[in-house]
Amino acid sequence: MNGFTGRRPQQGAGLLLALLLLTLLGGLVTHALQANQWQRRIASHEIAGARAEAAARSALEWAEQWLMHLPGDAPPACTPGCDPSLDPLGVAPVALAGFAPLLDLDERWWLDHAHADGFDPVSGSLLADRSSDQTPTGRWTVIPLAHPEAPTALDSGREIRYYRVLARAVPARRGEPVLVETVVARPWGDPRWQDTLPAGGSAFCAAPDAPRPCGRLRWQQWP
Repeated sequence: MNGFTGRRPQQGAGLLLALLLLTLLGGLVTHALQANQWQRRIASHEIAGARAEAAARSALEWAEQWLMHLPGDAPPACTPGCDPSLDPLGVAPVALAGFAPLLDLDERWWLDHAHADGFDPVSGSLLADRSSDQTPTGRWTVIPLAHPEAPTALDSGREIRYYRVLARAVPARRGEPVLVETVVARPWGDPRWQDTLPAGGSAFCAAPDAPRPCGRLRWQQWP
């Protein structure tokens, strides 16, 4: 009788210890699952951010290619205060000083004023499919610059003008939009100074007899 009653406290203590161990194990499993979900969420945001960055850079490259393929002489300059709709590039000039980004412009501005990667802004047709199904669409615009040295006069009516090229893409998940921009020197007035679309980089800028400056001069990205 005494031996039977002595085993009951031991069994109770063993049961209590087992419950404590199960509780601790459950807590560890829950913590591991939460940590795994958090890591997957972080990885997902990083992937979305990387895809947005790739889309913005692709749109920027396309914008530069489009600018460099335009034939003929330089489009008429749109002086400050002119009607932007009369500018062949569709935008009014801005000051180069400061190289300030257009970070405060909202999504509506980009949808209304920028062009999708791979599209010709004049015809509206798709010239090159440059993004996958999982990549957000990069959008771009080209802005003539009121550069203090522009246009740079060459001979026989040829000249160099400067342009601000901007591109932007928004991550598929919540995140800060990626904005990239460059300053590009574009020579005009010689039929040899023209690239074809679609193509990568500027072929005539790489030629030994190309005027200088030519092509991308400055680069910056946010964030």
